[in-house]
Amino acid sequence: MRFDSTPLGFASASNLTGWNAAVAYNFFDALSVVADGSGHYGNQIAAYNYMIGPQYSYRWEHSRLFGRFLFGKAQNSVNFVQPTRGGFESVGRAYGGGVGYDWDLNSRFTLRAVQVDYLHTHTFRLNQGDVRVSAGVVVHFGRSHKKRRL
Repeated sequence: MRFDSTPLGFASASNLTGWNAAVAYNFFDALSVVADGSGHYGNQIAAYNYMIGPQYSYRWEHSRLFGRFLFGKAQNSVNFVQPTRGGFESVGRAYGGGVGYDWDLNSRFTLRAVQVDYLHTHTFRLNQGDVRVSAGVVVHFGRSHKKRRL
């Protein structure tokens, strides 16, 4: 995650590493609702985002492109060494959107080749614009996501 840490007093934006997990429920073949959570960590910063929103997918052959809009909460922690405190924490709103590309490995597993999200967060009474890039494996539960051929 490229975290906009300059409003918090850092000299430049911070590159954070971490995790991203999501659960989706498909209403139709192309429309689903997604609950997304992530945690990213740096030297003196921890950023968590918990969001939900709609996702639209376009599927062809063994591939899928998707776009989504998310809204929810952001929780950021900054750990400056202080004589009386160990750090500062703030919870605020978050919203954003993103796109991604998936490649089917089989009926249960999909490779998420890339997912790019822009996140706008408001914590510490400050606005931040962050970019999150993810990749990984998608596991499908329930009914198979591939259509059966007659």
